[in-house]
Amino acid sequence: MKETQLIEKLKENNEQAFKLLYKYFPKIRSYLLKFGASKQETEDVYHEALYVLINKLKDPDFVLTSSVNTFLFSICKYKYTRLNRNKQKEIDIEIEAHEKENIEAAVQEDKKYYAAQNAFQQLEESCKKLLKAFYVEGKRMKQIAIEFGFSSDKVAKTQKYRCLEAAKKNYQQKNVTL
Repeated sequence: MKETQLIEKLKENNEQAFKLLYKYFPKIRSYLLKFGASKQETEDVYHEALYVLINKLKDPDFVLTSSVNTFLFSICKYKYTRLNRNKQKEIDIEIEAHEKENIEAAVQEDKKYYAAQNAFQQLEESCKKLLKAFYVEGKRMKQIAIEFGFSSDKVAKTQKYRCLEAAKKNYQQKNVTL
């Protein structure tokens, strides 16, 4: 069947002519699949293009200036590009929201870090040195007891605990004001 006959039959709502429109689908489907469309998307886009073609043919002022294949191909390409653009916008919005959450979390972490640093700076010098010796330098309690002149490692451990408690108290006071 020639294209002019096909178009006339489509205008007459001929069922056989509608079925013939599916001969263009494999070529269009392979094109869309190459550009990342799913099988379902290719079918949906093609059906939308058929709908557009049928509605255009019902308009008495419409003149098809290209082949049916070219017309359907153009509509499908346009529809898929638009679909992709909308998907990209959704992805961008999702990424933006995720980045915002990450930034907010990083800001909170920074605030906590500076509050902890400030709490540490408010400690007495002896506590700062003891906590640095244990946590930063990795010294054992026996070594700290000798270095700081404590009678035993248990006394050093108790002193470390007191220094930590003082730091926690400073931190909680600072954290309340954040």
